[in-house]
Amino acid sequence: MIPIANVPASTSKVKVLVATTRERGSKEDPDAFTAERAKELNFAALTISIPTQHVTGEIEWPDTSPPDPRRHFITTKRDFLDANGFLDQIKARARQGGPEANDVLVFVHGYNTLYEEAVYWLAQIVHDSGFQGTAILFAWPSRGKAPLYLADREASTYSRDYFEQALLKVSKLPEVKEINILAHSMGNWLAVESLRQAKMNGHGDFNGKLADVILASPDLDVNVFRTQLDVIGKLPRPMTVLVSGDDKALALSTMLAGDVDRAGRVTADDARAIAAAERYNLKVVDLTAVDDGNGNHHSKYSKSSAVIDAIGKKLKGQTPATQTQVGLVTAVTNAGDSLLKVPAAILPPAAAAE
Repeated sequence: MIPIANVPASTSKVKVLVATTRERGSKEDPDAFTAERAKELNFAALTISIPTQHVTGEIEWPDTSPPDPRRHFITTKRDFLDANGFLDQIKARARQGGPEANDVLVFVHGYNTLYEEAVYWLAQIVHDSGFQGTAILFAWPSRGKAPLYLADREASTYSRDYFEQALLKVSKLPEVKEINILAHSMGNWLAVESLRQAKMNGHGDFNGKLADVILASPDLDVNVFRTQLDVIGKLPRPMTVLVSGDDKALALSTMLAGDVDRAGRVTADDARAIAAAERYNLKVVDLTAVDDGNGNHHSKYSKSSAVIDAIGKKLKGQTPATQTQVGLVTAVTNAGDSLLKVPAAILPPAAAAE
């Protein structure tokens, strides 16, 4: 991710702040974050150029040297920060004004994810959803290798205290109005455990600023999830859980866990989902019928244009204005419905075909 500053002004730019439990690079590669565990939070700020030929839901990885700004995601700027510099970046965005200037989106990536992948993934989500506030990546030290599932699980657990600390730092800024959390896969273990811990420590609402919490394909033992929710309690806004019965990655995780179901595969018509939605003020959105064009069906929240659009509208606090917008957008934004099974028939034609 060596920055390339000379890119056309016509490309879209996304700024990503990073709070990470990854260790800084070695003397041989000092500009990188490694998969080793840091003993304190590290911080960075990056600017990512989105290619003019970008396709919603995709990350166009460079396959030439130098990369082509028309076809590739490119890092144009990278700065390492201390904690104060990190917070100053958030305050600076708030002072700029405009839509969502005082809102923060914190993304927690999943298992088997390299640092570079997580940065570009968040940049893609921000661009495709239209989110205009401060985007923060919480990058925990995943090894980025499929066989190292247990190592990643331990690394995510290691990062719980640090994630809580990062959220607290941000919540104390008077410039911040809302903190939204989007977690994916194993990142949900880290996020939900931190919310549980924060509640036990007496600051579960993070100074009244915790807003939307969206759990995408949560790799969480259903029984452990229930006990976590028992502590967290009902949040001010319904916690949104995006599930899919055809999630192959979570099917493998279920097998590794001794055939204990994962929360991300418990569909909306399951009695456990029905009970949990009522008891814990959850919104369970069943995406089984949505085809994300990915064989393992584990990333529908970012791969499907309909889903990413719906998430963007939710973060903006928007609800559909006309019947033509009914479907997934309604499912994700309408707080009156706690259990929603999204059939392909109500998705926009392009989304249903993805």
